[in-house]
Amino acid sequence: MQVRQVRLIASHGYSLVELCVCVAIVGILLALALPSLERIRQRQRLEAIAATLFTDLQEARSLAVSRADTVQVRFNRHPNGTCYILHTGAAGDCQCDAGGLAVCANTDKVLKLAWIPKTNKVELRANIASFSFQARQGAVTSTGSIDVNASSGESIRHIVSIAGRVRTCTPSADMGQYPRC
Repeated sequence: MQVRQVRLIASHGYSLVELCVCVAIVGILLALALPSLERIRQRQRLEAIAATLFTDLQEARSLAVSRADTVQVRFNRHPNGTCYILHTGAAGDCQCDAGGLAVCANTDKVLKLAWIPKTNKVELRANIASFSFQARQGAVTSTGSIDVNASSGESIRHIVSIAGRVRTCTPSADMGQYPRC
């Protein structure tokens, strides 16, 4: 009787079919995850712009008091984006042009310029053209609110009181750290 020895060869790789199935599964998972990642990025952009605006409004009040001079915050909307400019002097002395540059009667009056291009999918909507922070106690001559809106529909609102204080809320869906307006 003759005994036959059979050797089993172990496979050390993946077949083409197995590889294609793995690539298809990864592709499906990525397709499901990408919209969520874009919403997260857009919310982060919205919150960053809102936080910067909040800080700039507080800075305008602080500068008015420390410099003993009126500080203006002016808002402009253009087809290419929105902007705001902090400056000294009269309310109409400075504005932003369509390219996001400051246009002033005297350029040494510009304290800060912020341009938000339309490609960010975030825009500012102020219900007032400008705020005038007064040198005495940082009060504002007229109150107002600024909405920072994302194209997704989320929004953060800054409300400036007559005392020059800024509070933040959200008129849209729950945004975590912000109370509802």
